[in-house]
This record gives sequence, structure tokens and C-alpha cells, in this order.
Amino acid sequence: MADRDTSARTDVSSARPPKHPIARQALLVAAAVLSVGVAAASGLSIYTIKHLEREIAPHRVQYGRGCRGNCVASLADPFCTKICTFLVLGSDTRAGLSKQEQSQFGTQTKAKGQRADTIIVVRVDLVHHRTVVLSIPRDLRVEIPGFGVDKINTAFSHGRDEMVKTVAALTRMRINHYVEINFAGFQSLVNVLGGVPICVSQSMTDPLAGLRLPRAGCYNLYGAQALAFVRARHVQGDIIPDFSRIARQQQFLRALINKVLSVGAITRIPRFIAAAKDNLHYDASLNLEDIQDLAHRLSAVGQADVVFRALPATPVTINGEDFVQLIEPQASKLLERIRDGKSLGQIGVEAAGTPISPADVTVHVQDANSGGKAQAVANYLQKAGFVVDVEAASPGVTDERIYWGNGFGKQPKVVQSYLVNMLILRDDALVQGSQIVVVVGPRYSQRGVPGL
Repeated sequence: MADRDTSARTDVSSARPPKHPIARQALLVAAAVLSVGVAAASGLSIYTIKHLEREIAPHRVQYGRGCRGNCVASLADPFCTKICTFLVLGSDTRAGLSKQEQSQFGTQTKAKGQRADTIIVVRVDLVHHRTVVLSIPRDLRVEIPGFGVDKINTAFSHGRDEMVKTVAALTRMRINHYVEINFAGFQSLVNVLGGVPICVSQSMTDPLAGLRLPRAGCYNLYGAQALAFVRARHVQGDIIPDFSRIARQQQFLRALINKVLSVGAITRIPRFIAAAKDNLHYDASLNLEDIQDLAHRLSAVGQADVVFRALPATPVTINGEDFVQLIEPQASKLLERIRDGKSLGQIGVEAAGTPISPADVTVHVQDANSGGKAQAVANYLQKAGFVVDVEAASPGVTDERIYWGNGFGKQPKVVQSYLVNMLILRDDALVQGSQIVVVVGPRYSQRGVPGL
């Protein structure tokens, strides 16, 4: 892949693809899988889908069972459970990278075996009309069947089947499908999309990750900077780096879903094929028609029904080695509610020592005769990773405020970090069960918000 400039421009429309890719370990693999899926859902012919399948090499994962009756595709099938669980992994393999790129983080021979640096369980629950995206900390201390207790990401070094078994045992969920991508593939897919617009509330710099976002505002992140964003572990203000990284990964994925649903992906199919080849692997029982149908359903339910959570855990040190350990009974309760299709409440929304990710905050923007400013604010918040909708302001509501209701005490601060000129006010009558209501009138202005 050609070298690109890694600088991130604040002007989204004029940003150019970067040079000198900087790639290291962590990936947001679900983003890449969704990119391919949405491309397929944009109207591809069966011929094109089959051609893409021939270009990607599937791996047989014996422990995976597939979804009976093609659950993702066929709701009418009486044998379909209507629930399908994907294990999505990011591999730290150096395949597909140039020698220059490998030298920036060490070659495969210097690493102690292959690791899974991003571990995501995607639970597509058609019965309860939701998809849960569950992040599992890579250093979580678990029992690896047949190999004893260790960090969960080391299970991958024993083989793909062992990784599937370990996650299945931890979550007590049948893993139907397995998807894996390396960071060369992730980088390429983001570049094919033309970058991913994202807005941040503060400057973010991590020299070790290669992240350089020098000010609050909006950026268009290409492959290398996108990777740096989701893998950064040394950003100022982070208290528990791995947990902050998970929050940023969720934020990025929300923003990416918005991007892939808005682009004319069908015109980019040849480039998707080239980007995915040799860098995307999935189990032999999964095919791209399944992913096509999954993408259709994700786009149909909308962002609000795609729920992000992180498995509740806390850092511990055992015999001089750093781990992450489950917080009980919260972790077991979250997994049980995911399995049973029950309301998740606020479990897994806030990780220890880490602000809530915008991906877990719903904002209702109310337009108080703003003259278009409400839509500009909504677009800005959407690019920041919030779930956003726009509606007319309630009668008599004119004050530009961030309103919140009972049960959502910490989310308003997250919104205010992006809308710094707004005050926060509790109003249970106005909010009425919604997470956050933001009223925007004609006088509102804030530097850094495009369109204001």
C-alpha cells in the first residue's frame, strides 16, 4: 500500500489521505466488517458478492455452529432462532504491512506469538429488535480451556478455535460466526471509505500510537490516524488507558456507521475487494450474503437499537503482572441480560475511571427556530459518536440548554464537553425518559462546530 501523510485536517471536506502509515496492535475490527457489509447491502448483485467471497479466504472454526436456518437472513424460517452471535477479532499479525511499517512496531519474530488485541462480541437479537456490541478487555483474566488461567487475548495464540471456546465459556453464549481482520485490512478499508469524520472535545496526542489531533474539533481520519485513534493508550487525561481506548473505539464505530450508511459504497466495490483480500477472514459457515442481510437489518433498526457495552472489570496486579478482573455481580448480570434479551439498564456503560463514551448517549436536539443551527449541532454531535435525532422544540421552550432527567446524571457532562457554551439543567418534565435534550435557538454559536 502506498505511503500516505498521517496528518489529520480540521477541514473535513479538504483533508487528503495520509502518508507514512503508523500501525500497531489494537484494531476496531467490527468497523471493517460493517464496512464490507454495508457495501454489500447497497445493492450488489449475487455475482458481485460471490466474486468477493472467492477473493477472501474463509477459515474453518470447528467450534462455531453457524446460525440455524440462516438466522440473519430469514425471519420466516421456523427453525431460525432469530439470534446470531458474532465473535469479531483484531489480529496483531504483521501480514500485509511493508518492512518500514513492521519496523515501527517490531516484526512478528520479535512478538511472543499472535494476540487478539480487540475482542468484540456482536449479538444480533431479532427477537428483541436490537444489536448489542460488547467489548471485552484484552487483559481480562480468564480460564482458557485446556491451558489454564491467563489474559484472554493469549487464547488466540493457541488457535482460532481456542479463542472461540474461551469467549463462549466466558459469556455462556454460543458463538455462531467468527470474523477476523488485521490492521493492514482495517487501514485499507478506512481509506477506501475516504476516511471517517469524527469530532473530539479535546486535543488528543499519543506519540507512541502516532495520534495527532492538536485541538478540539472535527477531523477526517484516514487509515493510519483511525488506527491511532482506536489504539491510543497514552492520551492526556486517561486514568485507565485500556478502558479509555475501548470508549474511543465505541465512539469511532458509531461515527463510522454513520459514514458507511451515507456513502455510495457500490461504486467502490473493486477497491473493497482489493482492501479486504488477504486481510479479512471468517468462518466457513458464514457468507457475504449473511453479512449483506445483517447490514440491511442494522441500517433498518437505526443507531438507537445498536447498543454498546463494555464488560465490567477493574485492573488488578497478581504476582507482579497486570490483569483486568471482572467486577461481580455486574458482569454476570450484564451477560445474563444480553443472553435473555432483557433491558441492560446502565450496566457496562461506564468503565472504571473513564468518562462515558458518546456511543452510549442519546441526544434529542430540539430546534427552537434556530434557522438551521439545530441541524448543524446535530450533525456535529453525530460525528462525535452520539445517537442523535432532531425535532421541533416543545411549546414555550426557548432557553438554549442541555436538559437531563432522572437516571442520567453523568451523560449531560459528556454532552457539555462538546457543547461548551451551554448550561446544564435538570427538567424531568421536558426530558420524560429521554437521556438528553439539547435546545438550540438562533443565538447559539460555538467555535469549532461546522455550520455555526
